Amino acid sequence: MKLMRFAYDTWGKDLMGNKNVQQFIDELKSEDPWEEGADNLVMASFMSIRLRSLALGMNHPVKCSDWWGPIAEEILKEEGLPYESWNREQLEKYKVEPNIQKFKFG
Repeated sequence: MKLMRFAYDTWGKDLMGNKNVQQFIDELKSEDPWEEGADNLVMASFMSIRLRSLALGMNHPVKCSDWWGPIAEEILKEEGLPYESWNREQLEKYKVEPNIQKFKFG
């Protein structure tokens, strides 16, 4: 959960404590190493981090999750699949095969 919050929500002290980004990521890898992830999630997290870096550089911190959540809910409604309708069966029906990226850390 910490990695998801870092990627899409915040990198504030409430999440990272007094660590910088590198120390935080190193700690996450030591606690729960990951070697693969779906590329669509990786790319979305890169975009979120870049957008938040740019905004923070302009002294305007943002949380992408605050903006993207309502957009996603609206698209689901437009597609006739409102958020409230999702359950295990719905997830199985609409799942896609992810393209998994493999990582090896030294």
